[in-house]
Amino acid sequence: MPFRLDKIFTTVKSNPTRTGNYIEIEPCDALKPYIRCFWGSKRNKADFVNQENKKTLVIPDICMDIIVTENAERNTADSNFCGINNFSYFAEESSSFCFGIRFYAWSVVLFSDESMNGVLNAFLNADAYFSGFAKALNERLYNAVNIYERKAIAENFLLSKLNAKRENFDIMNSLYFIISSNGNAGVAELSDYCVISKRQLERRFVENIGVSPKQMINLIRYQLLWQECLKDNFNILDAVEKFGYYDQSHMIKEFKKYHGMSINMALENVSHFYNTNPRF
Repeated sequence: MPFRLDKIFTTVKSNPTRTGNYIEIEPCDALKPYIRCFWGSKRNKADFVNQENKKTLVIPDICMDIIVTENAERNTADSNFCGINNFSYFAEESSSFCFGIRFYAWSVVLFSDESMNGVLNAFLNADAYFSGFAKALNERLYNAVNIYERKAIAENFLLSKLNAKRENFDIMNSLYFIISSNGNAGVAELSDYCVISKRQLERRFVENIGVSPKQMINLIRYQLLWQECLKDNFNILDAVEKFGYYDQSHMIKEFKKYHGMSINMALENVSHFYNTNPRF
């Protein structure tokens, strides 16, 4: 039985209400503990006509993605692996075909042949971490009828690659502790909780997720804060206490470090939550 962190924690994008030609689809039950979603173009590549490219803000969501995009010169697809990010950036929404597999960061190692050491802010050919992906799936995904057929193709591949025995319980227990404490945790506390040395814990985090325990604590706290910001009853002073920041200034600075803008600006960029009056 896999450790079900997905039951107590999920991730949110910069704009949870994003629509247009973008769609997210839940994985099958067997993959739900590991895969956040499948995402991509609703319509087929042949259906795109005179659409303007737009930019979307990509924030640290504690996920990693395999992204399959059209290579117009070769009339086929390329596949790349995007590692865990610790900063925000704007990405162009191309009018060409796109399909993505979004993994929870702690689950990628269960499908990869490699350690996760080096995946922080990485953008590489998918075969670098998933051997044989391009040969097995690029053309099939590109020529699939729609995103639902692509999802089925990807699921079959992932189920064949899944090695749940690689799940590290020190990592999963640490993540449970971090999430349960709203990101208000220290590396020493994690070490005591898992009954291993800080050095061992550091090594296991880097090998299994690609970041240090401290980096993961900060990323989870940021994600939980962003989710709190999206609530109608968000109160900045309550959030400072809930997430263990020193004060309001500290929280705002940490949020901007990861989101790339202030909380007010971030909320104004979310169409559903837009409010002409400042929240604080």
